[in-house]
Amino acid sequence: MTQNGASFKNMRLLGGNDLGGFGNCGEGMAIQLARDGRRVLWLGHESAPKNFTAVDVTDPRKPSVIVQTDLPHGDMRSNNLDLVGDLLVVPYQTSRVGMKPAGVEFFDVADPGKPRSIAFFDASGPHSRGVHHLWFVDGAYLHLASGAPDFKPRVPSRSVAGGSPGRATATRSRPRLAIRSSTPAFERTTRTSTRVDPTGPGSAISTAARSSSTSRTWPARVS
Repeated sequence: MTQNGASFKNMRLLGGNDLGGFGNCGEGMAIQLARDGRRVLWLGHESAPKNFTAVDVTDPRKPSVIVQTDLPHGDMRSNNLDLVGDLLVVPYQTSRVGMKPAGVEFFDVADPGKPRSIAFFDASGPHSRGVHHLWFVDGAYLHLASGAPDFKPRVPSRSVAGGSPGRATATRSRPRLAIRSSTPAFERTTRTSTRVDPTGPGSAISTAARSSSTSRTWPARVS
């Protein structure tokens, strides 16, 4: 069967939404069963100006946009996202090294119509373009394809077809993250993943960075 120029087999189109003309979705897609019973589809945008969009797909025949957010500036993108429960994680990758914001922003989406930023993991640096892709499927470890403030990738960042941001390859340590209560605290280690503990005690942010030779404080942001 062919419809609107697209061909498909053993499938039936139920509905669609043009996302207000911003249909440039990237690699990020996640489904949330909201507390009010709605099914919400979260989409990351491949390029500016939009950051992410939430679509109510409870009735797949009538999908509707709940909220659509903007990026801080046009020289960055989110492209990817992931969600566990009511915690949405969104990576930020800049078009050039050294720019900000570059890292991961954490949102409380218990109310899908009002995403609330609760923390920011800063991966910016003189040789970093931030985070290209992340994986948060188990709710315990956040895996990142990321740059960092204190090392230079052996394989430099590159642009893919069309001039959109490419993938930066980090060759030393990856960030490790521990979330205590509702406030993330970030700890740099030599592990290749990020540990998330949403049930531990404490509420204030404590930031520390550790490696075999250096020690520094990671900037963090809570709003």
